[in-house]
Amino acid sequence: MQWSYKHIFTRRYYIIFFGLLSYSVAQSDYTFLTYNLLNYGDDDDRESYYQEIIGEIQPDLIVCQEVVGITGYNHFLDDVLNIVQPNEWSGADFTNQSASQDIALYYKLEHFSFISTAIINTAQSSGTRDVVEWVLEHVESGVQFRVYSLHLKASSGDNNAQERLEETTVLRNYLNELPSGSHFIVGGDFNIYSNNSSSEPAFDMLTAAGSDTDGQLFDPINRIGHWHNNNAFADVHTQSPRTTQFGGGAHGGMDDRFDWIFVSAAVLEDTYDMNYVDDTYIAFGNDGQHFNQAINSGTNSAVSQTIADALHAASDHLPVFASFQFPGGYASDSQLIITEIMPNPAAVSDSRGEWFEILNTDSIVIDLNGWTIMDQGNDTHVITTSIEIAPGQYMVLGRNGNEAENGGYIADYIYSSFQLGNTEDEIIIIDGDDNIVDNVSYDNTFPYTSGVSMYLKNITYNSSFDTSWAASYSTYGDGDMGTPGRAWNDTTTIAVIADDFLPVEVKLFPSYPNPFNPITNISLSIVNAAFIKVSIYDVNGRLVDNLYDSMITPGYHQLVWQATNNASGIYFVLLESGGQIKTQKLLLMK
Repeated sequence: MQWSYKHIFTRRYYIIFFGLLSYSVAQSDYTFLTYNLLNYGDDDDRESYYQEIIGEIQPDLIVCQEVVGITGYNHFLDDVLNIVQPNEWSGADFTNQSASQDIALYYKLEHFSFISTAIINTAQSSGTRDVVEWVLEHVESGVQFRVYSLHLKASSGDNNAQERLEETTVLRNYLNELPSGSHFIVGGDFNIYSNNSSSEPAFDMLTAAGSDTDGQLFDPINRIGHWHNNNAFADVHTQSPRTTQFGGGAHGGMDDRFDWIFVSAAVLEDTYDMNYVDDTYIAFGNDGQHFNQAINSGTNSAVSQTIADALHAASDHLPVFASFQFPGGYASDSQLIITEIMPNPAAVSDSRGEWFEILNTDSIVIDLNGWTIMDQGNDTHVITTSIEIAPGQYMVLGRNGNEAENGGYIADYIYSSFQLGNTEDEIIIIDGDDNIVDNVSYDNTFPYTSGVSMYLKNITYNSSFDTSWAASYSTYGDGDMGTPGRAWNDTTTIAVIADDFLPVEVKLFPSYPNPFNPITNISLSIVNAAFIKVSIYDVNGRLVDNLYDSMITPGYHQLVWQATNNASGIYFVLLESGGQIKTQKLLLMK
């Protein structure tokens, strides 16, 4: 389904207009900041300047370049951030990178939780800086997203431009492998002089559509051009706020846009999970009137003299920030989630066989009377009768309630004026108080096919990611695959005969079949009730699928991996339980 509409933002409220309907959900803006700190180390005495700057911007998420080791990382966290806002800040796991000028991420504990860090090694012989990836979760909404920061090779000249191209090629190739529709932000010191493809091919590498657009970067303000020493771009220049040399920094005056915040297409287009807030991208302290001047020269109409002086003293770069919203935050108190979707039945027509499933994870009965089912287009259905769903109950909502006509599923509720697109669509559930309860936006990267539903592998997973879903493999009714009205069971007990025969060790048994195409059975034994994680990795060590991540009972268990959408090759299944790790090689042959 193709759709288009105008989204309207205020500072605190998000409003969606669909025809005659309007829903408002309280929203907050969250400010992302990128800042080159100019070799900020443990014995650095510039903390007072940074305190002034951070106190003025009030960011929620920060990436910093030129942090000198763990000591510099801790110094900025303890003596700047947590001085300005005590006990509000934490930092992602620090990693030593390939140069002494490290990159770090800091975040507000109230709003974000840190999930993981990865180093993208640019493998440059010159030892230039790595790119760092962090996965974060927005606490209020549960939306997961990625943040990247980089510090490309500095200085002009063909050789340096070529190194920047090599570095950005590594990054672009990495981003292209992300799932379609991924939400990510890239902030850093790019050291790129212009968009000229011959002199600065790195910029095209990052921003060009190319053959794979999943990793394409977008400038939120679309101010792309030859910005080097060009007065037409004076308001977005970030280097240098100095005209005199001190502290080891550059001193050419304001004439380069080295520091950027780029975003993925999903961040520009997605109005439900995460989006850029229009007109919030700022090169802080730049009033557009200091071209080739120091930032504190004369009057600065953008900031006070105190802040201008702090920017001048702190670094040879200006900080850049932008705001983002997470409208997917579930403002409703109702804990109801979408757990399974059948968009394209094969046994019967779509008009008869479409359905989706919901689960009440709350401790109370939920009455759906007055609730709305809708998509981002024109499909809207309002429930006008009392429909109660008990705690822990699954409920199937479909287009046809006649089991002899609908493919053989039992529908608990029949909707109209709403249908599921076969290749892409959305399901948005709104409660009686006009709050978004849950929403899923799927496309053809999600693991479903004709006659096969997709199910949410774990109710704690973020349903925005295609990797959170799996294709069903259980047959129902007239032959389509799905588990309408009941939980899928990827952890079917194989054998628990008696207590005396319970497993004595955590073990990963040989999968069968192996080689396989496209389904294999993964068997394991667990000694004690515990949280376990079962994951699939490719031969390059990249996570492919999360099969299980939850509590499990002692005994023998079996999981099914359906690799319909995976390429032929070698994969590894990894079992983690109580500090133990078991692995096994799988061979997918198509």
